[in-house]
Amino acid sequence: MTGFLSSENWISELPARVRSAVETRMITIEVPAGATFRRTGETADGLFQVQKGYLRLLGLHSDGRQILILIYRDGNTFGETAVVAKRPLNHTTVALTDTRVNQVPLADFWDLYRTHPEIPESLCRKFAHNISKSFVRRELRATLRLRGQIAKMFTNIAEFCGEPAGAGWLRCSLPITHTDIAEHLEVTRQAVQREMSAMSDAGVLQKRGGHWYLRAGELERESLLEPIACSAL
Repeated sequence: MTGFLSSENWISELPARVRSAVETRMITIEVPAGATFRRTGETADGLFQVQKGYLRLLGLHSDGRQILILIYRDGNTFGETAVVAKRPLNHTTVALTDTRVNQVPLADFWDLYRTHPEIPESLCRKFAHNISKSFVRRELRATLRLRGQIAKMFTNIAEFCGEPAGAGWLRCSLPITHTDIAEHLEVTRQAVQREMSAMSDAGVLQKRGGHWYLRAGELERESLLEPIACSAL
């Protein structure tokens, strides 16, 4: 869905001298594919930024079902909310691929936060933007049928991972599965598989050799078809 992948990188928006001060405090952590990086309930121990690779952000329903909330890509930052709120981590992060993560340790984060007013200002903009995105996601989930939601999701993926593959196709190498998509959209895997089979038959979305192939224009049109009728209040 909208925001599954994003270009969010508030550190890059800082003035050069402040950005340099942040980067100087960073340490690098290598996370192999499949490894859990941080777990729900752990102490927030700093600010993180993906340097290379992908991390899955996972949540849990009260009944124990896992939710794939989004995927962090290069440049994306995370962990700041728990640090600023002074609470444990609410979510688990797992490496989808071999991933390199930069960390600003907790003490360094607070030193930078208090020294450079540009940092809390930038964080405030990020938090406000995330709130706005959550409203958009709710609206799309309420108004789009499942096929449209899947189409929106892959249109978003293509924006950041799509590479020309000839004959009007884009190739995306992000290693996500039907189960990942079902978790993200909070539906059954069978429902996702049914809709994606129909989209494959229509020639707009296919999986071949471990890669996703899609036609972005046709997917965008799929996302606009058959909105759910909303009853007037």
